[in-house]
Amino acid sequence: MRTWRQRAAVAVSCATLLAAGGVATAQAAQPPASSASNTVPQVPEWLDQNKGCTHPSKRTVAKTPWAQQALGLRRAQELSLGDGVTVGIVGTGVDGGVPSLAGRVSGDGKNDCVGHGTFAAGLVAAAPEEGVGFVGVAPHARILGVRATTEKGMTDADSIAAAITTAVDGGCDVVLVSVPYGRSSKRLASAVEHAAKNDVVLVAPAAGGEQSSAPAYPGALPGVVGVGSVGADGAPYPSGRKPTPSPPDLVAPGDRLISVGPGGGHFTASGDSVAAAYVAGTAALVRAYDPSLHASDVVERLQGTAVRPSGSVPGPLSGYGMIDPVAAVSGVSVASEQARGTTVRPYRAPEPEPTVSALSAWGVAGGAAVVIALAAALVVVVPRGRARGWRPGAPMREPDAAKHG
Repeated sequence: MRTWRQRAAVAVSCATLLAAGGVATAQAAQPPASSASNTVPQVPEWLDQNKGCTHPSKRTVAKTPWAQQALGLRRAQELSLGDGVTVGIVGTGVDGGVPSLAGRVSGDGKNDCVGHGTFAAGLVAAAPEEGVGFVGVAPHARILGVRATTEKGMTDADSIAAAITTAVDGGCDVVLVSVPYGRSSKRLASAVEHAAKNDVVLVAPAAGGEQSSAPAYPGALPGVVGVGSVGADGAPYPSGRKPTPSPPDLVAPGDRLISVGPGGGHFTASGDSVAAAYVAGTAALVRAYDPSLHASDVVERLQGTAVRPSGSVPGPLSGYGMIDPVAAVSGVSVASEQARGTTVRPYRAPEPEPTVSALSAWGVAGGAAVVIALAAALVVVVPRGRARGWRPGAPMREPDAAKHG
C-alpha cells in the first residue's frame, strides 16, 4: 500500500503531466493555417508600380480543393463540360500558355502581368491534369480574355465597360468581370444593357474592399449577377462582412481558392472577385447543357436552384443562396424535389476536423496547475496534521475543556 508521500508524489506527477498536456493541447488547438496559404503563393488583384510581374508558381496541389467538393463539381461535369460555350474574362488578361488552358484562349489579353485574370479563367475552365486535384468548372469551355486594366491591374468604370462590349461583340455566351470597381458610369450601364440585348449572362463580384462592405460595379447594377463569397463553413466571407445597398444575387466559395496563374503552377486567392468565377462557370455548364435557354432563363435557373439561406430571400448577405452546379444543370432544385416528397440532403460545407479551442485548453492547463498546488499543499499539510493527531476522514474533535482549564 502506498504511503501518503507516495500518493502525493503521484498526484503531483499526474498533475504536472496534465498541465503539460494542456499547454500542448492549447498550442495544437490553434486553427492550422490553410495548406494553400502555406504552400501556394497568393495571386494579387493588382501590383505596385515599382513591382515586377507575378512569377510562375512552383507549387501544385494534388488534393481536390474544398470548394470543388462543396459544390459537387464532379457530379455536375457528368452532365455538362461546357462544350461549345465561350466565356469572356474581363480583367488583367489571361495567359494562354498555361497547360490547363492551352489551345482554348483567345483575345487581346493573353499576357497577364498580374495573374488575377488567369486565376479566374482557371476557376472557370481549367482542364484536369494528371496528379492534380484542381479542375475548372467547365473544362471544355473556351476563354476570351479581354484586359480591362493597365499592366499593373489598375482600372476604372469606362475601361470595364469597353472590355464588356468587346467580350459581347466577340461572341461570348457568358462574361465574367473579375475586376470590381467602386463607381459606375453611363458607359458601364450602357455596356450592361448591351450584354442583355445580346443574350449574354453577365457575372461580377457583388462587393469589393478588404471587408467586402463596399458595393462593386458592375455587380451592383441591374442585369448583372452579383456574387458574394462564403467560407468553408458556409458563412459569409470575410467574417466581418456587412450588407451593402445592393445585396448579392448568389454566393459561392471564396475563401482561399486554388487555381492556376501566369506561367503555370497553382496560386491561391479569396474574395468576391474569384467567387464569381464559380457562378460564371456554372452558367457555362447550363448553356452548354441546354443551348435553347436565353440568358435570362439561365439566371433564373441559377437563382431558382440555389440552396436557400436561412431567413428571407434574397438575403442581405446571401442573396438567393449558394450556387448549386448539379441542380442548375439538371434543372432539379432541392426545393422542387422536396415538394415532390423526395428526401434531398441540402448543401452543407465540409466541416473542419474538431479541435479543442485554445481557451478550453488553457483552462485545462490552469485547472491542472490548481491540482499541482493542492497536491503540493498535501505534502506539507498531511505531516503536520498527523503530528497534531488529525486523521483523514475522522470528524474534527471538540476541544478538551479540561485542557483549557
